Amino acid sequence: MQDIETLGLLSSLDRVLLEERALGLLDCLAKHNIDEAMTFLSPQAKVSLGSDRRAMPFFGSYEGEAGVRQALREVHIECDVLAYEIRDIVIDQDRVVARRTCRMRHRGTAKVMDVDFCDWMQFEGGFVSHLSLMPETLALAELVA
Repeated sequence: MQDIETLGLLSSLDRVLLEERALGLLDCLAKHNIDEAMTFLSPQAKVSLGSDRRAMPFFGSYEGEAGVRQALREVHIECDVLAYEIRDIVIDQDRVVARRTCRMRHRGTAKVMDVDFCDWMQFEGGFVSHLSLMPETLALAELVA
């Protein structure tokens, strides 16, 4: 049996790993580096984009490598991330939640504005098994309109 000090050290190592991997994935998404982003995701990963298809036609859930690649390509076709800032990150066991603000340009309207996101990640075996990217829908609607 391990003492409380050793268990604390092990959990802090896991916490650092999850934070590094979460931040790495968000950086890849902001740079539209799909190949690199896929290295952070499990092969059976589920990705959910937004919650209302009326805001963006590609909103919805995607599964597996081909589906996730399609989802990330759809985002890249629609929008450019010019800059981003992670405001805070919370890690609880195998789950990570990050709040970030992205300076985005819509490729169709050429509008530029800040859009807040709340990103939910669940890890399994060191890889993201579920990712939900939830943008502020009002700001996104203004960007698209």
